[in-house]
Amino acid sequence: MKNDQTSGQSSWRLLRKNSPFWLYASPFAVIGAAAVLAAVVVVMAILNFNREKEYVTRILSEKGAAIIRALEAGTRTGMMGGLGRGPGLKRLLAETAGQEDIFYIAITDRGGRILAHGDSSLVGGQFLPPEELALLAPGAEEKWRVVREEETGRRSFLVYREFMPKGGVIGRGPPDIVARPGEPPGPGAANGDRPGGARGRFPARPPEGDDFLCFDDCTPQGRSPAMRDQELIVFVGMDIAPYEQARSVDFQGTLLTSATLLVLGFAAVVSLFWAQSHRVSKRLLRDTRAFASEVVGNMPAALAVVDPAGRLAMVNASLEAFLGRVSPDIVGKPAAEVLPEALLRLGEDPDRDPDRPAEVEGEFDFGGERPVPLGVSVTRIVAEDGTVVGTLFLLRDLRQVRALEEEVRRREKLAAIGNLAAGVAHEIRNPLSSIRGYASYFGAKFAPDSEDRKAAQVMVREVDRLNRVITELIEYSRPSVLARRMTGLGGVVEHSLRLIQPDAQAAGVRVATRGLADAPEVSIDPDRFSQALLNVFLNAVQAMPEGGIMTVAVGTAEDGRVFVETADEGVGIAPEDMDKVFNPYFTTKPAGTGLGLAVSLKIVEAHGGEMRMSPGPGRGTSVVIALPAGS
Repeated sequence: MKNDQTSGQSSWRLLRKNSPFWLYASPFAVIGAAAVLAAVVVVMAILNFNREKEYVTRILSEKGAAIIRALEAGTRTGMMGGLGRGPGLKRLLAETAGQEDIFYIAITDRGGRILAHGDSSLVGGQFLPPEELALLAPGAEEKWRVVREEETGRRSFLVYREFMPKGGVIGRGPPDIVARPGEPPGPGAANGDRPGGARGRFPARPPEGDDFLCFDDCTPQGRSPAMRDQELIVFVGMDIAPYEQARSVDFQGTLLTSATLLVLGFAAVVSLFWAQSHRVSKRLLRDTRAFASEVVGNMPAALAVVDPAGRLAMVNASLEAFLGRVSPDIVGKPAAEVLPEALLRLGEDPDRDPDRPAEVEGEFDFGGERPVPLGVSVTRIVAEDGTVVGTLFLLRDLRQVRALEEEVRRREKLAAIGNLAAGVAHEIRNPLSSIRGYASYFGAKFAPDSEDRKAAQVMVREVDRLNRVITELIEYSRPSVLARRMTGLGGVVEHSLRLIQPDAQAAGVRVATRGLADAPEVSIDPDRFSQALLNVFLNAVQAMPEGGIMTVAVGTAEDGRVFVETADEGVGIAPEDMDKVFNPYFTTKPAGTGLGLAVSLKIVEAHGGEMRMSPGPGRGTSVVIALPAGS
C-alpha cells in the first residue's frame, strides 16, 4: 500500500511538471494581474482628468477671448458714434463686467496702471506691478492663467492680451486719420491703424465731441488724456469656481467610474483565476480518480472495501478473478456472503492497533475443495474528521508462493539424496555385484529343485532389486541432460505402451488410446521422456491388480500445450496423500520404491513441462503430463 501511495505521489509530481504554468497560477499572479489592471485604470483616470482640464481651460480661454473681441467691437462702434454720446467705455465695461461669471474687466497701460475698469473707483490704481506684467508678456494673442486675489482669496481665470479697438466713425464719411508730426501715412492707415502699422493705439483725431473713451477727465476736445496714444492691455477676470466645481464633479465621477472599473476588473480577474483553478482542480481530481482507479484495478493484490454497515463497497479486478465473480454481483452485498468469516474478523479485532495495518498469513475457506493460503493486510479508512468510513482488505494469493516453497524443499531433498547417492553408488554396487555373482555360482552347484538352489535364486533376485533401487536413486539425483530432437509424440507413447504390454496382460489390464495418430511433433529427448511415461504406465497397471482399463489420450489443450493423460480404474489415492505422491520414497505399494513418479516429474520439468495428479472420474487416478508447444 505504501508503494502505491509513493507511486501516486510521483505521478502527481510528474503531472504538475508536464502541465503549463497558467494551470497552477499562484496568488502572486492574481496580485500582479490586479496591479496591472489598477495601473491601467489609474492612467485612464489621469488622462481623463487632464482631458477635462484642457477642455475647461479651452472653454474659459475662448470665452475670455470672445469677451475681449466683443469689447473691442463695442469700443470701435462707440468711437464711431454708434452707441450714442457720453462716457460710453465706462458704461460698456460696467455692463460687461456685471455678468454673473465675470469678476472684472480692466484696461491698463504697459506699466500696469488701470486706465479703465468696470469699477470706476479703481481707475488710476495699480493692477499689477510692472515686473509681473513684464513676465506675463501680453501680445496680440490671448493668453491665460489662474490667479488668486490677495484681498479676497478668490481664484479667477485671467485672460489678457493687447487691446486693439481699430476703426473710424460711422455716419460721418471716411475716418479722419491724422499722422503724427513728421510721420507719413503708413499702409495701414486705411484700416484705422497708426501710420507705420502701430497697433493698440487709438485714432490720432477722434471725431469732434467724441467722448466715448472719457471717464471724468476728458479734454475739451473729448479725448481722454490717460488713454491717448497708449499701448493698452485688457484683462478679463472670470469666475473659475463653477468650472472647478464642474471639474470636481467630473473628477469624482471619474474616480467613481475608475473605482467601479477597478473593482469589476479585479473581480473579473479573480473570478477568472478562481474559475480556472476550479476547472484545473476538477481536472486534477478527475485525473487522480482515474489514476487511482487504474492503480487499484490493475494491482496484483485482491482488494475489497467493506463499509461500516458490513457491505462490500468496492472490489478490484484481481478479487473478481480470485472469486470467479463480477463486481455487479457482489458489490453492495453483505461481506459475510462473499468473504470468509475468519477474514472479516481480522477487521473487527479489538486488540489491533487502529493506526497500523494488520498483516496476517493463513488459510481461509472460500467454499472450494481446500482452504486457500492468503497474506492479508487489514487497515481502516478514516476521513479527515476522524470518522471510520470503511475497512480495506488486501489479499495476496500465496498458493504459488507455497508451491515454490514446496519446490525448494523438494530440490533440497534432491540435493541431499544426490550427495547420498554419490557415496552409496560406489560403496554398495560393487559389493552387490560380487554377492550376486557368488549367489549364482553357488546356486548352480545345487540340484535344480533343491531348497538350497531356491535360496540362492532368492538371493540373486533381492540383489537385483537392491541394485535397481540404487540405479533409480542415482538416476533421480543426477542432473537431467536432454538430447532433444523433433519427435512424434504419438510414436513415443505407442513405444512405451508396447514395453509395458506384458505387465498389462499379466494383470488383466486392457489399454485404450485416443489421439495417437493426430499427435503433433515436439522437441523432446525420446529416451528420457519414454522413461517418464513407463513409470506412469507401470503405476497405472499396478494400481489395478484385479484388472481394468487404462486409458491414454494425447492432444492439444486450450492453452496450446500438448498433453498426455493417463487414467486408471484402480483404488485411487487418498486426498491427504495427493500432495505427497511426487516426493521421493513416498509409495502406497508394499513393494514400491517411491522413486518412479519423482523421476518422471524431474524428466518432465527438464522438458519445461508440468505433471499433475488428480482423482479420476468415478474412481481411480488421472495423471496429466503437459508440455509447451514445440518443446
